[in-house]
Amino acid sequence: MHDPANQAPGTLELVRKFVNTDDIYNGRDELGNEGSATAWLAKSGVLNGDRPITDNDLAALYDLRDTLRALAAANATGEQTPREVVDAFNRLSAPHAASVCLDVAHGSLVGFLRADDDGAGGAIAALAAAVHQAVLTGTWTRLKSCANSECRWLFYDESRSRTARWCSMRACGSVTKARRYRARQRQQGAL
Repeated sequence: MHDPANQAPGTLELVRKFVNTDDIYNGRDELGNEGSATAWLAKSGVLNGDRPITDNDLAALYDLRDTLRALAAANATGEQTPREVVDAFNRLSAPHAASVCLDVAHGSLVGFLRADDDGAGGAIAALAAAVHQAVLTGTWTRLKSCANSECRWLFYDESRSRTARWCSMRACGSVTKARRYRARQRQQGAL
């Protein structure tokens, strides 16, 4: 159903993949328990140290994932991001440390944020740092949540007009448009 070719640039891709661990359309959650969450975070390279994921960590990861999806949904609608969603993001990321670091890449000086915490705290810091970087580079507003309420998959809007609404026009876009058409037909028939 989702377009696998649609990837976000840089560390924003980590955010997109993290939120999409909750595949609403197919009813799968890659962070379904402490073990699977630990495996996913380690495979993604954001799990520092050997501290295992706890129930509290898992709850914080779920809250962050839901908050990031809500932030991306505001990008999709073009409406102002609700203050309570921004406050939730800040509350979730504040306890986790990240350091500003410099490096040389391809002969140029580059800056990045590195998570200082171990375990889930480090993963939350890395994800928050990726959002921060995307906001600074102007790529954040292109990360959107699919307008199909049964999907809500995060995708990177590569359209020139920046008005894409669905993770896949062939799947979610067609389904949504067909539903609207049938609803209009029923409404016109009832008149």
